[in-house]
Amino acid sequence: MAELHRCYRGPRCAQREPDPDTPHITRGAPINPAEGLCDACTRHLRQAITDLPRDYLDLDTALAGTRDGLRQLVSGTRELPVPISLSIETVQAALLHEAQCWAESVADVLNVDWDTQAARDSRPGAVLERAARLLENSISVLLALRGAVHTGWILDEWTTFDRDGLDGAVILLDLSHRVRAITGQLRLVHTLPEPCPRCDRRALQRADGDDVIRCGSCGQRCTWEEYEQSCTLLGARGESVA
Repeated sequence: MAELHRCYRGPRCAQREPDPDTPHITRGAPINPAEGLCDACTRHLRQAITDLPRDYLDLDTALAGTRDGLRQLVSGTRELPVPISLSIETVQAALLHEAQCWAESVADVLNVDWDTQAARDSRPGAVLERAARLLENSISVLLALRGAVHTGWILDEWTTFDRDGLDGAVILLDLSHRVRAITGQLRLVHTLPEPCPRCDRRALQRADGDDVIRCGSCGQRCTWEEYEQSCTLLGARGESVA
């Protein structure tokens, strides 16, 4: 029997499962394509991309806290401890750099204008909002990228290297987890009572302060106004049936 293809995230897959031969080792969920993410990891990737601007803002808030006197130190090595503010700034820089890299590569495939120099001269929030919109609507293009040429700081020098979109997906998911670890909080998420208009499951969720509602099952998105209209229609149908 041929070995099933599995989610590229491997043991970090959202639907990972134990290896039957070595139960203490986990592996990614089965998938159809030779390379890709399972449905759950794809949904998590979409959410991580959507959260890019707000993650950066949350890190700004955490950074302000360290500058207000919370001079905590983090150290996992024998070397001198590093101020936590430096760690936050590093993750912020990584969020901005990775978002720009992958947005530029996806824009190139879609023949969409992405001015890299203008992005570098723009406010981080504006760049991340535009990158998030582009990537969120082009998940399949991102995951299909092969040999995207990027530049980055590796081994104390600025280097050009090739990366695949699946690598980008893993990086963006990892950065999302790092933001949660630094901020030490999960955003309050409200589960709404009405079913999703697409999959009919009661999985509609709205993050606190967010005007967009998302289905945790199928990924469907709608505005609060569209949700209220849907509720009105469902209420009208119920009254007519009664």
